[in-house]
Amino acid sequence: MGKMWRMFVMALMLAAAVAPGRAAGAAEAANPLAVNVIVVFQQQIDEQAVESLRGRVIKRFDVLPAVAASVPVSAVELLRRWPGVDYVQQDTTVAIDSQAANWGVAETKATVMHTRGVTGKGVKIAILDTGVDLRHPDLSVAGGACLLSYCPNSYQDDNGHGTHVAGIIAAKDNNIGSVGVAPGASVYALKVLDRYGEGNVSTILAGIEWAIKHRMDIINLSLAAPEDAPVLKEAVEKAYKSGIFVVAAAGNNGHANGAGDTVEYPAKYDSVVAVAAVNQDHVRVPYSATGPAVEMAAPGEGIYSTVPVSLDPDGRGDGYTHMSGTSMAAPFVSGVLALYKQQYPERTNAQLRQMLRDRALDLGAPGKDPWYGYGLVQAMPNTPPDLEVKLLSANRGEVSFSVTPSGSEVKGYRVYRNGTLIEPLQTAAIYKDYVVKGTYRYAFSSVHRDGTESEPIGFMEVVVSDPYYKDLSVHSWYMPEIVYLSSQGIVSGYRDGTIRPYATITRAEAAVMLGRALHLDGTKRETVFRDVHSADFASGYIQSAYERGLISGYPDGTFRPQQPITRAETAIVLSRAYDLPDGAPVAFRDVTPNVTGHDAIAKLAAARIADGYPNGTFRPYQFVKRLEFFVFAARASNERFR
Repeated sequence: MGKMWRMFVMALMLAAAVAPGRAAGAAEAANPLAVNVIVVFQQQIDEQAVESLRGRVIKRFDVLPAVAASVPVSAVELLRRWPGVDYVQQDTTVAIDSQAANWGVAETKATVMHTRGVTGKGVKIAILDTGVDLRHPDLSVAGGACLLSYCPNSYQDDNGHGTHVAGIIAAKDNNIGSVGVAPGASVYALKVLDRYGEGNVSTILAGIEWAIKHRMDIINLSLAAPEDAPVLKEAVEKAYKSGIFVVAAAGNNGHANGAGDTVEYPAKYDSVVAVAAVNQDHVRVPYSATGPAVEMAAPGEGIYSTVPVSLDPDGRGDGYTHMSGTSMAAPFVSGVLALYKQQYPERTNAQLRQMLRDRALDLGAPGKDPWYGYGLVQAMPNTPPDLEVKLLSANRGEVSFSVTPSGSEVKGYRVYRNGTLIEPLQTAAIYKDYVVKGTYRYAFSSVHRDGTESEPIGFMEVVVSDPYYKDLSVHSWYMPEIVYLSSQGIVSGYRDGTIRPYATITRAEAAVMLGRALHLDGTKRETVFRDVHSADFASGYIQSAYERGLISGYPDGTFRPQQPITRAETAIVLSRAYDLPDGAPVAFRDVTPNVTGHDAIAKLAAARIADGYPNGTFRPYQFVKRLEFFVFAARASNERFR
């Protein structure tokens, strides 16, 4: 190759102002490896769930089956899946380091995509750099390799640059530190630069080769050198032709006046997306390289991201700091490409590269220019909403909107509540949501026939005064169904203000709920069953349901009103009540022609009212919890919930 060509990492210019450390709180020390959470249980508090994951219970609550606890960051997801746990959320009232906003993530509109479930999941990104900190709680490294001649700690980062780049791309959305552009992407650490940030052509080539062999989707190169190397050009072209995106920093040797062609290599090659850096005002930073090869601009000044705790340069020792440079800009583009790739997996890298250009927010001179390229990278198109949305009412938990498309290319709309996607595609002229007491912020976006989505509009704040149940949260997956039934007068809570979703439901309670839904006569009266008396609260509905042929008793003349109802009995009652059509035989392992109600179970499954379990069973003789009956009843009476 002739002379050895050394490659240096882009300048790691730290922001001058570092946020001061938070004063130590009386409750907890600032521990980056632990987080304070509130754990809400389904029925009763289980402190052992927290303690078995090396957590500590700080406080028990009486109103809800919940505890405040300090748990290891690594245990949060395990705790969320723990049997008996309803949900886990961050305890925002405790003085801990919360997840900081990386201004660049918002500027690229990546945060909007996260609310829509687009996080880069399933996309593989190779980071050719100084390695990545394998122990950082805000990062998850899927794999990698050290391609230097001396690797005492494999691909562990001993410089800090690679970890900062990795955090910009894929820091977890876990309520600590920062969040990346594509927190669901799989990152692979390829250590091609040593502790001083230096490498040579051979290590870069080895990294590109590794990425090709292991079928990476994206290669991020936050590195540059002033000299051309034909063999490197050949390698990146081979990667691009194999379907891989190659993204590189344009370089930090630009002139303050933006004159001249200062883009460095490998960013200067046609097969590489060269990325320039801008500040929060969308203005080129003075040192960012310029020239015709610049393709995109991205945030690159004062970027907050991850670093190894042992190498944290700002004195806080929390594993996060600010850095600046085109090294920081390139991973924003890599992250956005990961979001594209998840959304459009069938499209080629050339097609998605064109999408990158089409969606860019034009900066500087109109069109492509040598300072900003096509403009600031954007995770979503700059498309007008083409919708007219009006709030119609908010009564008894039912929030109603009128939604009118104004463009012929609109095929539907999406609905967001408090920043979370709750309706992926809806076409109804009237949209209804069902929520418990609280204040909510709604937004709508239009979905066009080509699959693109507009900017959200609306952002209407809605105050809902009722219903309120002590044990029903907006975070509960079954909340809308219960509120819907409550708004229709079908269900009500107990005198103590609870709804008791995890208690079993009796045959009498099921009859009352069904009777209210079908507007049957609930007047208390004598019944045909010897164990249901005229004074019983459910007597009228039980007799009316019997007269309609919806329910029957036992051969001994009893109804057994206080006995829990089974899943098979529920299927029979609902299939009769709503006159469901015959369904194709459903392959539940435990539902045979010998099972009473097998035909009704098939009807409910075909109508998408009741589902089986992941192991292929239906469990026809299992008692039904109140929340299950609520969900089944809501689905049966309103197709919106199916």
